[in-house]
Amino acid sequence: MAIRFESFEVQSESPVDFASLKRNGMDLESLIVVQEMFPYFGMLNGPTYVTLVKDLWARAEVYDVEAALAEEDEAMIRNPSLRGKTRQEMGLKSFRQTEIRSTVMSIPITITEEVIAKACRVVANGRFIWNANKNHPFLESYKGVVLKGNSSTKLVDIDGQHRMLLKFMTECFFQKGGGSNQPNIDHKLVLYFLASLNKINLPRYIMHHLCWAIKEGIRSKRKQIPCGRLLSEIFTQGKILEILRRNNLASDQVLRTKTGKMINGKTLQNMKIIKKFSPNEKDLKESTAPTKLMTDFPPIYQERNSEALAKLVADYAKESGIRMDTEAPAAVAQVPLQVKRKRTATDAGSEASGAQTKKSRKDKSEASNPDNTSASIPKRKRGNGESSIIKDAASEADEMDWDAEAEEGSAKKKQSSDTQYVSPLFVMTPAMARMTKEYADTMISEKKQKKADYLASRDAKL
Repeated sequence: MAIRFESFEVQSESPVDFASLKRNGMDLESLIVVQEMFPYFGMLNGPTYVTLVKDLWARAEVYDVEAALAEEDEAMIRNPSLRGKTRQEMGLKSFRQTEIRSTVMSIPITITEEVIAKACRVVANGRFIWNANKNHPFLESYKGVVLKGNSSTKLVDIDGQHRMLLKFMTECFFQKGGGSNQPNIDHKLVLYFLASLNKINLPRYIMHHLCWAIKEGIRSKRKQIPCGRLLSEIFTQGKILEILRRNNLASDQVLRTKTGKMINGKTLQNMKIIKKFSPNEKDLKESTAPTKLMTDFPPIYQERNSEALAKLVADYAKESGIRMDTEAPAAVAQVPLQVKRKRTATDAGSEASGAQTKKSRKDKSEASNPDNTSASIPKRKRGNGESSIIKDAASEADEMDWDAEAEEGSAKKKQSSDTQYVSPLFVMTPAMARMTKEYADTMISEKKQKKADYLASRDAKL
């Protein structure tokens, strides 16, 4: 992903204190029993390893049917004689299921729906509907159960239990991060299933949500990383954490451990479902203790040589500047983590005495204009070579203009296909234009037929 490592925002799922909710008048245990999710919510009360989650996300890619077809196209481009062959004949592995592929500390890992189900402690069965349209028949049921038959009802005015279920969805299942808090059609159906005691296939929903977030990060630079706690649990049960611990890289300072915010009776007061929160000494607290290792957790990496794994991690630590002896990353030690605050007078007083204090309005406008960036670059008066200061400043200016150039490039791609390109050395005749269109139509139809044949053969194998 073309996003800086520091720019990622890891979202930790919120653990839930059902006992505190019950003591404050919100009993949801019967709804959760039907979903068989109590083990899942128990898992959520644990640590999120921010460094590992970001490291996985920065290199993550989705391997699905679309990626498998693109893989076949690339093979046929390299060798046209492979057209019409099976994946095995092309020298490719057979496609079995959607996978999330990435590396963590240079260790290649693969996450599947089976891995997610095991980490969630939930069986992968139940209702699952994805990419539903606005005419889906269950939307009428959603309107009747959740909105009480009135489509104009606002979500803030629905039943308290349904509001809490919606909060579970947005903070425990499908963290969005930015944009509207209104549920999309798929999530409306999930809310209806939860409210009407229909079991949902939670692992499959989470797998699709993760794949969507990865593709959005690649396509539109989405910075939010959902399911940080679940991914951290996968690292623990997949024994990635054990490998790091053997190499002195499992401290909280290196992993940047954090937890999600607890949902309890205080949440009911904040949502104005109850007037006053009644705390109790038995109320659940956030925990950073790792869970016990499972004996039957599916493998997430293929390398079994412990020495090879240790070497991968050691090389990664060396290249990334992590000091294994002190268990502290060199770069992180100088910068406070995830601190966003306003500039104070103390900060200004700690600067060097000769520093410029305040720019005029004119200077600020000139400095913020990318076109005037080169005017502030110092230049040498003598010498034939270009100053390194000029090169460094120019490279910084290029980085500042990177987003603007990317937006301009995307705008150019959105131009109408009717644009005419004229070359003085070439004239397109009507016959040539007709032949070009026929050739393009033939290639498109062949590709569609190939996709249909592949899907048919895959479904037959499954």
